This record gives sequence, structure tokens and C-alpha cells, in this order.
Amino acid sequence: MFKKLDAGLLLALVFFWSGAVKATEAVPVPLAQLPATFKGNLPCANCEGIQTNITLQADGSFFSRQIYTGQPSPNQANDLGRWVMSHHGNVLVMQGQNSQIRYFRVKSAEAIEMLDLEARTIFSDLNYQLMRTASVDSLDLKLFPLNGLYQYLADAALFTECASGLAFPVVPTGDNIKLEQAYLQRREQPAQALLATLYAHIKPAPSMEGNRLVPSVHPLRFESIAQADCSPRLYSANLKDQFWTLVQLSGKLVVLPENGRPPGLMFHAENNRLSGSGGCNQLVGTYSVEGNSIQTNMIAATRMACLQAGNVDDELIMTLTQVKSWNILGQRMELYDQLGRLLVRFEAR
Repeated sequence: MFKKLDAGLLLALVFFWSGAVKATEAVPVPLAQLPATFKGNLPCANCEGIQTNITLQADGSFFSRQIYTGQPSPNQANDLGRWVMSHHGNVLVMQGQNSQIRYFRVKSAEAIEMLDLEARTIFSDLNYQLMRTASVDSLDLKLFPLNGLYQYLADAALFTECASGLAFPVVPTGDNIKLEQAYLQRREQPAQALLATLYAHIKPAPSMEGNRLVPSVHPLRFESIAQADCSPRLYSANLKDQFWTLVQLSGKLVVLPENGRPPGLMFHAENNRLSGSGGCNQLVGTYSVEGNSIQTNMIAATRMACLQAGNVDDELIMTLTQVKSWNILGQRMELYDQLGRLLVRFEAR
């Protein structure tokens, strides 16, 4: 039975609000023998097809090459970034250089299928599948812009690419001298990491010891360097002890406040306690989870008068009574009804 409490009483309850917690739960990966390269010819709206190679690495990084056949040069797009698996449904979540997230369903250990931008099946007679190849592609890509943290110390430089988190030695060729000089002028202490933007070729080069080849950054054109850090990269968020910001409710985007607490929920691990807000009043309740099934029970809320825009307290409470299942795709959580229809979408921020 839903009831309302005075604000003072509710504030006496333990109530956690926090930012993104980047610890991850172990999500099974339905892909054997990584690394693996998947290849195919994806449909294209304004070209003959997109020849696509995606290589998944066991460390959670990926790189890809796409050639837009029938288009004039330059008609190739390369990418480098990270991948994670959804908590349920075998959906591969990928985020690379341009920050746009791509989704593929793992059909088997031998095949992945491209999904739409909402991670839904594309119903079409066209072929959206990529098949595993017998051999694995090597990391050999030209990328622009290539953003990463550049460090220089003792006549050696290291470049940690932002989207993938991979660290590469820097080869002293091309525009390397401009990169090095700009870094030495900007750094405030030895080995400080600065955010650099390059046009670069990542390909194998002899290691410092000279006895093996390692993927390395070859600077082709220096663009900029600054006292800044990389944007947060893709990770697989936990359901529990993570504040989930409400971004979509009943098919409508949620207006987030410029200041103050945003609407959202937290599923506490302790005592299966649920807390949150619809933008004005604070909500508490309980929840239960078994596999991909979830049930929520909102039992109390404050009863302040809520006149500000973006308040969805009542609608959120009513919608949560219809929730039957859940999934997490990277930093996005979705709640569904008994027919699998999307009811609510949250983001870990």
C-alpha cells in the first residue's frame, strides 16, 4: 500500500545519492577464443554496401574498419574503443572515437548481428550479420581525431588513447617533434599526462628492446595539446548501489534540472532497499531481483507541493508497478513490462 510521509521523517531514513560507481559485475561473454574478427557487408542507404571488419580483443577493446563501397575516396572509416556485454540478452555494446554507441546481438560464437540505435532488432530482408573469420586482423589503423593522454619522460613517450584506454609507445617520426615540443611547453611537472589530439597511424613498430613488434602511435599531424583529461569511457554499470538518472519515461524524454538532484533511482544492495525521486519528492521502497526479472514496491514518499517543471513523481511511481524485467547495456538501464516493452530508461552518470 502506497502512503505519504512528512519530509522530516523521511529524511531521517538512510538515503544515498551518489555519482557513477565504476565497479562492474561479471557479465558472461558468449564468445569463445578472443580475440576474434567478424566480417560482412552491411546495408548502406547511399552506397553499395559497407564492408565491415570488427575485431574484439579479450581486454575489452575493439577496433574496426569500414569501407563504403561505391563512394569516392576517402570512403573508409576506422574506429577504436571499448566493448561490454549487456547483463541479459547477449547484446554487444561498443563505443569508439565518435562517442556514438553501437549495438550487436551475439547470435552465436560465429556470428553477430547489428541492431538499431535503440539496441532493437532491425526487421528487414537485408543482411545485418557479421561472421567470424578464420584469422584475426592486426591493429593497423589511421585515425583522426585520435585523442589521448600524452606523457614524455627519459627520451620516451607514451600515448593512452581515450576511448579504449590502450597505451601505446610513440614512434619519433612524422609530426612527433611538434607534439613533443608542445608538451614540454605545457607540462607543469615531469611525466604529467596532457590531452593531445593527433592525426595518427597506429601500427606495429619495434619495441624499446628491439626484439619484437608492438602496436605504436605514429604521429602524422599534430593538432593540439591541453591541460585536460579524457572523457569517461564505456563501462558496464552495476544494477545495485549506483544512482540511475531518469532520462526516458513512457516513451518521453525527461527534462533534467540544471541544478539540484535529478530524478532517478538507486537499488541498494543492503536489505534490497529502493530510494529515489521523480524530480521533487523523495521515494523509498523495496525491490526483488531474480535473473532478468525485477519487482519494485514503492512504499513511501514525501508530500511536498511540486510546481517545478520536470516533476514526474506520480507517473514514475505508477510506471514502476508495471515493471517485470530489466537489462543494463553499458551505462544504460532499461525496465520493461511483462510483454518486454520498454517503460523506463536510466543512465549511470
